[in-house]
Amino acid sequence: MKTVNPISNSKKFDIGHVFYRFEDKQFYINNLMSFIKNGLESKQRILIIENMRALPLIKANIDKKFNHKQKESIRLINNFDFYLANGDFYTKTILTHFKEDLSMLKMKIQ
Repeated sequence: MKTVNPISNSKKFDIGHVFYRFEDKQFYINNLMSFIKNGLESKQRILIIENMRALPLIKANIDKKFNHKQKESIRLINNFDFYLANGDFYTKTILTHFKEDLSMLKMKIQ
């Protein structure tokens, strides 16, 4: 079964949360790099919440493809730390944490 590239087939959006299910890790990394590139070209800030096994590979790809200035608009976070940072998995707590991370990212690049 051939997977469709959701990045090239998606509508442009200004804000949101993307859940991305995949089977091919390299296909996922390539799409993620495309997503980041598109976001940076649109002057967006990018928050990537991912598992600790994938973060080193993602970081290595970001380091290869983007310059220092671009990387200031990208924040990588371990999903376990993010979702359980306050000791619970309640939606309200997660959304509060999400807003804090976005605020930090906005301050970082201003």
